Amino acid sequence: MMATSPETFQKRRILLVSTVGGFTHAAPVLELGAVLAARGHEVHFGTNTGQEHWASAYPSISRIHSFGPALPDDEAEQHYTRMRQWRPSDGVGSIMQSKYLFDSYWPDTYFHLRELVLGPDTTPDMIIADFFVDAAAKDMMIEFGVPIAIMWPQMPYILAPASYIPGQPGFQVDFTPTSERASIWSRIRNEMVLFWALPHIMGWTRWFKKLRKRQGVHHALQVATKPNHLVFINSFFGLEPPKDLPPLMLPVGPILSDEFAGLDDMYLDFLESHDKTVYVALGTHIVLPDVDLAKLIRGLVMSLDMGHINGVIWSMPIAAKRRADTTASLERKGGSSLTVGGIINGSHSEFLVTSFAPQRATLEHTSTRVYLTHGGGSSANEALFHGTPVLVIGYFFDQLANSARLVEAGVGLAMDKFDFTPEGMASRIWAIVVDPEGKIARNVERMKRIARVASRRKHLAADMVEEVIHDHELRFRRGQELRPMHLQTADMRMSIWKARNWDLWATSLLFATMAGTACFLGVGYIRRLDSTSFKQVMEML
Repeated sequence: MMATSPETFQKRRILLVSTVGGFTHAAPVLELGAVLAARGHEVHFGTNTGQEHWASAYPSISRIHSFGPALPDDEAEQHYTRMRQWRPSDGVGSIMQSKYLFDSYWPDTYFHLRELVLGPDTTPDMIIADFFVDAAAKDMMIEFGVPIAIMWPQMPYILAPASYIPGQPGFQVDFTPTSERASIWSRIRNEMVLFWALPHIMGWTRWFKKLRKRQGVHHALQVATKPNHLVFINSFFGLEPPKDLPPLMLPVGPILSDEFAGLDDMYLDFLESHDKTVYVALGTHIVLPDVDLAKLIRGLVMSLDMGHINGVIWSMPIAAKRRADTTASLERKGGSSLTVGGIINGSHSEFLVTSFAPQRATLEHTSTRVYLTHGGGSSANEALFHGTPVLVIGYFFDQLANSARLVEAGVGLAMDKFDFTPEGMASRIWAIVVDPEGKIARNVERMKRIARVASRRKHLAADMVEEVIHDHELRFRRGQELRPMHLQTADMRMSIWKARNWDLWATSLLFATMAGTACFLGVGYIRRLDSTSFKQVMEML
């Protein structure tokens, strides 16, 4: 027997890019880069000035490229405040300012990427970018023929629509994962979101075209329901509703590091002495107003007083601590009281409030019984991977969608950011911790097993990067395309009439009409002929 010869390995240069959006957007891109670096590839990382430390946990990244200044803190704060106050039923008009803000960074990203692509020692064989860098990455593909992959935290909007999934991901009014149990009114409302947003979308389109023309970029970006480049989704079916996807779109999540920080003595001692702990983490950027903060604390205190839980670990950002009304007090069941300041400062043994907690290790510990989360992509993935039930209070976009998806998966319950009450919160914590019928625990274990298998797909993503590079290198010669992408379906290169067989239907209809007309005229002629013959016979008689 003959053995197959091993593939001749050649190192390629991979450029990772993440600019606006925060570290959670960079993390899956960097993790995929680490997988590729472990295979011997040369991996670079491009980001805004001041964000270079994002790559510090990835020593295999050989070179870091600094772009222009990062998003200023005050503008980022205004953005997240808008998002926190946004009601999906209000439409997208009130949050378009954030879209303009992020897209205003396109020129800086475009010119820095162009410089890297043209540089002899920085030209990438592939660009892997966060979806906020989507436009600039596509420009490199169009202008220089560099293959690209775009990383999304959830199923992208516009791409691969399914008739049974109403609306666009992140832009729904009623966040229903599918139409299966949605009312017709809910489905209509979700489908109409983009229609009502058309004036805002058209205004943004005109603005963005002018911005591009001012920078000398005149080509258009493709808008289609199937991509002409790799699209990775840092999620998986089970959290995402399953649907048919084109070959260039792959769910490859949850993309998580194989290693994570452990618990130090402070956290370990707390969890060992509080076997029914709620872990609270609402993300780095969510700063709650005092009214909402008070409701959250009251709900936790009610759960403590009723014995549903006996401890709370709260990862509270410094900005949230600084803005909290530390003098606000709450009455407890036995008549004692506590203050917000006392909780933050560690005066109450049932609370451990820190600016940063080792999240994955905390979720992994068996004493963590509930994860009170905003439902962001990374948080949802980590909760499912480590098998912790969730109480979700989503604030915007994928958080709101993940809130509905996590409930649909049976791994927890959700609250509305505007309408939740301390009593409702305590009731939900009880339902999750006690879990009378064991349904939540069963689904948590089910999703944990699925997530752990799915987490291996970051290696599939690396395979796909290499596969597309190999195809790209050998289907071009001297800049001329010899054949189409091997993963692109043929309908992307056809007219819609041919791709959907409308021409066949039209031809069939034409022939059917012609045949029907011929039959009709023929029958009429025969009838007339028969009538004439009958008259001739009668005359002869």
